[in-house]
Amino acid sequence: MQYDLKDIGKKIAFRRRELGLKQSELAEKINISNTHLSNIERGKKPPGFMAFLDICAELKVGPEYLTSGKIYTDVDEEIINKIKMCSTESKILISKIVDVFL
Repeated sequence: MQYDLKDIGKKIAFRRRELGLKQSELAEKINISNTHLSNIERGKKPPGFMAFLDICAELKVGPEYLTSGKIYTDVDEEIINKIKMCSTESKILISKIVDVFL
């Protein structure tokens, strides 16, 4: 399987900025040079395996997000967590909508 390093790098940079992290801050947290992180974000160099895992951990995303764009690896759990935050009235409405799909 081949991965698009530029696409992965763009996702890393986007998520880093989304979290308000400077490139130098992320590089320091994952113990790589700022130059190396810059090369990763521009798709010039692939991250090493451990650096990749550290990037995922610091950016609070799973590897699937960086390789395929999927943020949630367990959709069922994510849906349940979102429903838990809803009001009772909203939960009743959601239940009725799910019944229509079933």
